[in-house]
Amino acid sequence: MAAWRHRETARIEPPLWYRVYDAAAWDQPDREEQAMIDGCAGYRAWPDSEESRWGPDWPQWLHEHHARRRWAQAQHAYRQRHPALAEQEFADLQTSYRDRHGS
Repeated sequence: MAAWRHRETARIEPPLWYRVYDAAAWDQPDREEQAMIDGCAGYRAWPDSEESRWGPDWPQWLHEHHARRRWAQAQHAYRQRHPALAEQEFADLQTSYRDRHGS
């Protein structure tokens, strides 16, 4: 008679770029950010902010915000192409919530 054992499914490991934010990889402005940079030309909206390499009118913190947005959009697209990873991440979130809140 065969004995059945519960087997854990193998964890899916996404690529390094997905797991770890690397500012250099997301440094190039996309059309959305570039349009905003162009629209700010000659207008110093954030006078006390450290300027980015994109110009004195475009602060580094805002460029960082857009770089992280581009990374999040790429992660989302990756999850849509890999639904098993999305399901795994959702299950991890549910488990984490149950562990913290006891359910």
